[in-house]
Amino acid sequence: MKAASSGPNHAGTPSTASNRTLNTVVIPMTRRKLTIDRPGGSDQTTTEFDVIGESPVDASLLRIEHATASVEIQAEPEAFFDAFTRFAQYDRWTPEMQGSAHWLTIEEGGPGSKFIAYDKPGTTHLAHYGEVIDVDRPNRFEWRAPFSEWQRAYIGTELEIEETDQGTATVSETLYFDVREEHLPVLAGFTGTASLQEERVESFLETRLRGLDSLLKENDIPDDERSFLFTEARTVAGDWAGRISDGEWVRVLYADGEVDFDAPADEVFNAFSRFARYADWTRDIHVGCEWLDVKEGGVGSRFLIWEKPGDRHVMHYGVVTECERNRRFTWRAPFAEWGKVFLGTSLQLTPRADGGTTAYHVLYVDLPVEYLPVFGGFGTLPGFDLEFETFHIYEEADGFQRLMENDEFTEEDTSYLFDKDDQIAHDWPMQEGRPWPDRALTLEPDRTISYEKLLVELSEVFAEALPSPKFTREYRDLKRLWAHADQEGAE
Repeated sequence: MKAASSGPNHAGTPSTASNRTLNTVVIPMTRRKLTIDRPGGSDQTTTEFDVIGESPVDASLLRIEHATASVEIQAEPEAFFDAFTRFAQYDRWTPEMQGSAHWLTIEEGGPGSKFIAYDKPGTTHLAHYGEVIDVDRPNRFEWRAPFSEWQRAYIGTELEIEETDQGTATVSETLYFDVREEHLPVLAGFTGTASLQEERVESFLETRLRGLDSLLKENDIPDDERSFLFTEARTVAGDWAGRISDGEWVRVLYADGEVDFDAPADEVFNAFSRFARYADWTRDIHVGCEWLDVKEGGVGSRFLIWEKPGDRHVMHYGVVTECERNRRFTWRAPFAEWGKVFLGTSLQLTPRADGGTTAYHVLYVDLPVEYLPVFGGFGTLPGFDLEFETFHIYEEADGFQRLMENDEFTEEDTSYLFDKDDQIAHDWPMQEGRPWPDRALTLEPDRTISYEKLLVELSEVFAEALPSPKFTREYRDLKRLWAHADQEGAE
C-alpha cells in the first residue's frame, strides 16, 4: 500500500431514523485518496480509491465512493423518490443492465427492509441481498448489501434529490463500498474489471436514473407503484432467498479432462485438496482460496475460493462432499452467478505402475430440472462456455504439474489436511442473505447427464414450445400478403 494523500473534508451522516435503527455512532468523514497495488494475474497494476472516511454504519470499515451520477429529472421529486425506493418496474429502468427486484420484508419507515435485486452492468451478474439503511422522503435513500462477488465488503448506493430555484430537481446516485483497509487490494481486483470500472458504473447509474424518469414522464408506471412503500411492517416473500426445488434434480457434467501427473497419488491428492498455492496453478484465472473450517475425514469442510474467468470475478462458498483419501475429492457450492443451482468439481485419482498418477477432473452443476433452460444461457457466458472451461482444466493441471516438477510445494503443502477438526478462519465474510443451504452437503441428484445431452433435451423442449416450421412459413406468407395489401391501400 502506498502513501495516501489527504484532501478536503467531507461530511456525511445517516439520518435520525438510520441512527435509531442501527444504533450507529456518527463520525466525521475525511476524504482522502489511497493508491494500492491491484492483483492482476502475473502483472501488478495500481488503482486509486476515493476514501471518504469510516463507514457511518461500522467504524471498523472504510467508506469508498466508487462512482456517482447526477441527472436533472422531469418528474416530481416525491413521485421519483417513491418509485425509486419501491424499485417500481425495476427491470425497465435500463433493461440491458438490470434484472428484477423482489422485496422480502417491509419495515415501517423503511430502515431494516430487505430485498433481492439483480444487475448486470457488464458481463458480471450481481445479486444484491440488500437492506435499507436510510429513508428521508423525498431527499435521501440508502441501501447496503454484502458484495455478491466478494463478501468481505459491502456494496450500496445513496440516492439524493435536490430541488433547484428554477423548479426542477437534480437526482444524484452514488455507489459505494464498505471494506476493511487491509482488504482494499482484493476489492481493487473486482473494481478493476471492465464491468465494474468507475466509468462503466457511472454510465449504469446515469442510464437507470434517466430510464426511471422517462417511465414517470410517460406515465408508464401503474398508480399502485407510485405511492410511498414503507407505511407498515409486513413480510412479502419469506421463502425467496435460498428456495430449493422439491422436483427432480439433475447433475450436468459440464467440462472434464484427464491428465497424468509425475508424482504419487498421495502428494497429488494432498496438494490438490488443500488448494495449495492455488493462485499459482494459473495466475490468469485463479485469485485465491482460504479455509473456514476443516473436518476430520474431509466431508463437511468449508472454504472460500475466488477466480477471474474472462472479465468476471466469481466467488464460491464451497463445502467438501466427498473425500476418499488418495482417490476422490469433490466439493460443491451455490453457483456464484445464480445461487439457485450448485456448482462444483470432482477429482478422481488412479495410481500408475510407474509411480505417477492419472487424474480425471470434472466440472459439474446440480440444478432442478425446471432450471435447465436457464443454465443453457449460462453456458454462453464469456469465461464459462464449454470450450473455456475445458481449456481451463488442462491449464490449471499444467500449472499444478510445474509446481510438482520444480519442488515448489512445501512439505506442509503435500501433507494430509483432514486428520482432525480445525477452525481456521474467524474473520469470515458476511453471511447475511446468502446462507449455506443445507442441501449443499446432502443433496443427491436424481440423474446425471452430459452437457451434450442437456443441449439435446433443451432442443426438444424448445421444439415443443416454438411454432412448427410449417406454421412459421404460413405466417411469414400471410405477413407478406398483409404488408402488400397495406401498401396497395396506401396507394
